[in-house]
Amino acid sequence: MDEETEQAIRRHLATTVMNRPFGQLPENIFPKLSIESAMQMVTEGIAKARQLDADIRAANESWVLVHIAKAVSDGAILPEAEKQILTLLQRQPELCGRVPAEPETMQFVLANCPDIFEYLVAQVDSAERRSEIVSNSIVSPLTVGRHNALVKSVIGFAGQLSSAALLKYLDAIEATCRLQQKSDAQAYYVRSSCRLFHIAISENASLVDDIFIQLSSFCLSFLRIKAAADLYKSLVELRPK
Repeated sequence: MDEETEQAIRRHLATTVMNRPFGQLPENIFPKLSIESAMQMVTEGIAKARQLDADIRAANESWVLVHIAKAVSDGAILPEAEKQILTLLQRQPELCGRVPAEPETMQFVLANCPDIFEYLVAQVDSAERRSEIVSNSIVSPLTVGRHNALVKSVIGFAGQLSSAALLKYLDAIEATCRLQQKSDAQAYYVRSSCRLFHIAISENASLVDDIFIQLSSFCLSFLRIKAAADLYKSLVELRPK
């Protein structure tokens, strides 16, 4: 065995198999190391590293799920816990698919952890689950904070949402707008929701037929607001003849 190969194996043994700094490995640990022995040690080191990685990932998953459940139960979350959850989700994106999507959890996450909600929406692996997350996060009426966080999270995926999720959002927006009575806040809700719907139907014209009646009725109720008038025009143009 040449010196360079021996040093490479020695370094691997120190850092992976023995979990010790390279410089602390005894010089006489393998004075007569054969190629077969070296390969066996390397193989064992790789297996150990893989098992360690699997253990860490399992521990991270447990930590995320336990702390999300605790936050939902407590109705509050510490900033440190929120930051750590997001960090672990970013480190292991596959965990996004394991976070419970039921209404209680999603409504809490949207209201209290908008950055986590946005990441969940972006990272899920199917349009069906994304629609489930969005639909289950919606409450009526919507506060400005919830609405802003929701629109920010889904605006890039509007065309992928199901018609059921969009209609649930529309119902919440209508209920919210009825409480505002021609105020600046009402105009803001109308403009921002119309922007989302405009993107949705532009990206996926097949949605128009499913939501035409409800969405056109909403637009006609707020024709004094330009965004609603423009959206109604687009609906009519895109509706299948």
